[in-house]
This record gives sequence, structure tokens and C-alpha cells, in this order.
Amino acid sequence: MGAFAALASLYGLTRRRDEPEAEVARLRVATPLVPHSGLIHLAAARGFFRDQGLDATLVPQTHGRAALTELLRGKTDLAVAADVPVVVEVLKGAPLSIVASVASASNELAVLGRIDRGIRGPDDLHGRRIGVTLGTSGEYFLWAFLVRHRIEPESLQLVDLTPSKLIESLRDGLVDAVAAWQPVRHMAEVAFGETLVSLRAPDAYAQRYVLVGLDEYVRTKQQALRRLLFALTQAESFAYSEPQKAKAALAELIKLSPEGLDLSWRDMTFEVEQQQAQLVTLEDVATWAMARGYAPVQPMPNFLSHLALDPLLAVRPARVTVAR
Repeated sequence: MGAFAALASLYGLTRRRDEPEAEVARLRVATPLVPHSGLIHLAAARGFFRDQGLDATLVPQTHGRAALTELLRGKTDLAVAADVPVVVEVLKGAPLSIVASVASASNELAVLGRIDRGIRGPDDLHGRRIGVTLGTSGEYFLWAFLVRHRIEPESLQLVDLTPSKLIESLRDGLVDAVAAWQPVRHMAEVAFGETLVSLRAPDAYAQRYVLVGLDEYVRTKQQALRRLLFALTQAESFAYSEPQKAKAALAELIKLSPEGLDLSWRDMTFEVEQQQAQLVTLEDVATWAMARGYAPVQPMPNFLSHLALDPLLAVRPARVTVAR
């Protein structure tokens, strides 16, 4: 018996032949069309959700903050988003639980500046108009980038843009630079070629994409969540054992060129986990979010209470390193 089959049998995650169809769990997941949510897209396309008795409907979104908004509006049961908008909503009182981290990256975000506007290095950003999607990991990275290079954030003029408007605004001269994640970063680099400089700050911010739900849903749907996480571990295994097939499938699913996805793939770690280090990042983001005025100043929340550890402990206990 293979490792996955043995684990599935142990935790009752495989479908019994005599299981009635009524036991199929239906759920809706707001899922951004970005590489970071790759495991969710692959699990749906490869039938891993279906094999675990899940009728999962993916509700496509442009980015994580938009996906989180769908969840908070009651339009979906779960959402995939970067940790930054999740922290902001928790600070504002949203009853959210993180079921698992599904991807992480520390070197994919960049500040992209137009050389013809005199931007060649970090110091050239002083007084410039920078396009960024406010309240997202893009803005948090920009802040971390500025801190790394000892640049006062107040010296910049931030222009709030949706991801789909970043390249257009840069091309039209509405902004001098943008802060972007993949695949927008790659698309901009291709569009502008040698007239664009990519300014990076490796390891300034270890971005995590998380699967999140409202507390009540997570508390009452433990079996469905265990099945879902098991399906995601199957997608993870597929991504690492057959990377070329996985990349080709994901590129088609999120409508991205293979070249664009390849760059993201190299910078991304696809793992279903709940790591202790995540708590440190959540607190750092919370401090930033309160300073930026995205949420009222308040005592630091206990983010441990916002980590739903039980479903993953039942499926892959070694992936949970959170002290509890």
C-alpha cells in the first residue's frame, strides 16, 4: 500500500464504496487566478477533490483580497489569499480561521521602475508616484523594501491600483513605478524590456498564501476540511513528482504563458502546512497594518486562536510545527 493510500485509510479519508451520495460535501472556494493558489487549481482539475467526496466549486478572482471579500460577503465557504489582507480583516474583527498555508515565496515581489523616468535604483524612488494595490502583500512588500533601503515611506506618493491596472498605468505615465507580484511582474518586464528596472529585496518579506474560512464554518466542517487538505497534499505530490505536467496544467488553468508561470514556479514553495514562523509574520503584518491605519490600534491579537490546526493535524501532523 502506498504512503497516500495508507494515510487515507488510517484517517478514513478514502470514499467507501457503500457511502451514499448524500455524504458528498459541497463547498465553494474563492480562488485567485494566480500561481500562488496553484494547489487548489490542480486539485480541482486532477479530480483530487472529487476522489475525496468533495463537490468543490472554484470561484475565480483576480487577487487574494478580492477572494477574501467574497468570503466575508457570504458568497463562498473558503478563500485563498495572502496573509496581509487576512490580518487586516482579523484586526477589524472578522472571525477568520486559517486552515493551512498552501504556498510561500520570499523573492517574487519587486518594485518595477521606468528608467526613462530616472529610476535606476532604490534611492531614485524618493518623491515618486508608485502604483500598488493597497492593503495587500504588494503594499506590505513595498514597505519592507523601503525599510530595507532606509527610505522614508512618506517620501513616496502611493497610487491605489488593481493588479490589472498596474501595467497600463505604468505605460501611460500615471505612475513612475509599481510594486507587483507574479504574474504581473513578468508581464511588465516583457512589455517594457530594457526600459524597466526590477528592484528586489530577497527575504524582506516571506509571503504566504493561506486557505481561510469563517470560524463557524471551519469549526463545523472538520471532516470536509480533512478531506480537502488531503486532496491538496495529493496536488502537492503531483506538482513535485511531475512538475512539467503540473506547470502545463496550471498555466492553462490560470490563463498564463508557460514562461510566465515558470518564473513564479521557481520562486514558489507549494506546501500544505501550519508553521510556527507564520505567527511571527502575522504579528509583523498586524503592527504595520495598524500603523498604516487599516485597522484601529489595539493590543496584539492572539493569532494562534486564528489557526485551525486540527484538520491538518489529522492528515499530516508533521506539517504542523505551531507550539500549542
